[in-house]
Amino acid sequence: MNPAIRKFHRVFSPWLVLPLVLTLATGVTYRIGRAWFGMPKDTGGKILSVHTGEWLGNAGSSAYVLLVGGGLLALVLTGTLLLIKSRAKPGARAAHRLLAAILLLPLAASALTGIAFKLGEKWFPLPDETLDLFMTIHEGAWLGPSLKPFYVLLLGLGLLVLAATGLRLTGLFGRRSRH
Repeated sequence: MNPAIRKFHRVFSPWLVLPLVLTLATGVTYRIGRAWFGMPKDTGGKILSVHTGEWLGNAGSSAYVLLVGGGLLALVLTGTLLLIKSRAKPGARAAHRLLAAILLLPLAASALTGIAFKLGEKWFPLPDETLDLFMTIHEGAWLGPSLKPFYVLLLGLGLLVLAATGLRLTGLFGRRSRH
């Protein structure tokens, strides 16, 4: 295993936690609020403006989505390499690895389609049908209207647990796990 990959994953991930948590919290809040609690569209729009970084303006929003989505893709890629090339003893690292393996494809799909939607909407003249396809994948609409909120909720909670266990493994909060 190349130690540089593990080091990159360990050093880069804490810097991404805050924007990832902000993005996942607003995405989950929007979807659950609209689906289950009748959140008004104007309130949902404000939450989505935080989710997508719209409050930063056009260029800032695109940069925010590229940073957060691209950062998540970098963690998915390096995490995948770590999953393939190393073993973890039972403990916190094994739990982190198991959850990462389960969420690998949904997180990659969500990040890729979120980036593609934002860039397709702002930078490229993509047809609405293509943008709709990206959003269908991004938010799990392919599961149907009743399962879509559960998909978003489970993906968001999974990413939150990955962030928490990952931070614990870095040693930033308490003793670093040796497992």
